[in-house]
Amino acid sequence: MIQNIFQASVMASTQGRSDLMLGIGDDCAQIQVPQGQSLVFSMDTLVEGRHFPFDADPVDIGYRAVATCVSDLAAMGAKPAFFTLGLTIPESDPQWLAGLAQGMAELAEPIGLALVGGDTTKGPLTITLQVHGYVEPDLAVKRSAAKVGDDIYVTGLLGDAAAAVPIVTGELQVSSERFDYFYDRYWRPKPRLIVGMALKRVVHAMMDISDGLAQDIQHILKASGVGATIDAACLPMSAELKQWQPESAHILALTGGDDYELCFTAPKEQATEIALITQTLSLPCTKVGEIAESGFVIQNYDGEITGWQHF
Repeated sequence: MIQNIFQASVMASTQGRSDLMLGIGDDCAQIQVPQGQSLVFSMDTLVEGRHFPFDADPVDIGYRAVATCVSDLAAMGAKPAFFTLGLTIPESDPQWLAGLAQGMAELAEPIGLALVGGDTTKGPLTITLQVHGYVEPDLAVKRSAAKVGDDIYVTGLLGDAAAAVPIVTGELQVSSERFDYFYDRYWRPKPRLIVGMALKRVVHAMMDISDGLAQDIQHILKASGVGATIDAACLPMSAELKQWQPESAHILALTGGDDYELCFTAPKEQATEIALITQTLSLPCTKVGEIAESGFVIQNYDGEITGWQHF
């Protein structure tokens, strides 16, 4: 039953694919990696009550599960290819499973991401996805290549998803217009796949922002052996967030997480090319700091910088 539900809802994108040699139905999937490409993959796990509220809409859960995992491919400049699904559920509920599959397909099909296998078991609701993508071996963008003097950029807007958490959990009641905006920002993050693929030739280091900019940028700094200065006054935030929470907007933008935008570093001479790429895609892209030899300084900000804690 579970196999039938997911095959009917998610498998359409496998039709006619030359790189898929064997999909769902055997002990393993078999992939033929296209010539001149390397395979990159990433895994994310979402746990009910930890990463999403109890009794959340399964369509929302499915979409967000794919989006958060695919965002890692964007950070490497990779093109999505396949994913596998590890699903632990308290009971077999065909209607709930159909909703989950619908939400996954809502994002997976347009970006060419096909389900090729997985596993199911009984237990507390836990969803694990492993996504696979292709990128030229020499163009995969890593965290470890930031250089002193690089500019630091972020795509999109920061802070909205974190602000949405009390709305999503039902702890806070807001107007219908505000609810719709922030609810969508939490459940429907937009993995920046196209811009990631476009930027891979001009940036030095890149990663997605899942745990908050202040925390995630430090992964780049540690991997690259450098420091940074961030100007909190430059953080890109929505008018909706600044109007609703003017006192908290900066801390949400710096530490909130869940926006799944890209943070990247690039040499100053690439500024014009970066602007051309992002403007062509109608995607906001903001310089927020600069890579330094050492240290980590956030200007125009005196609050805490702790982001999401997994434990």
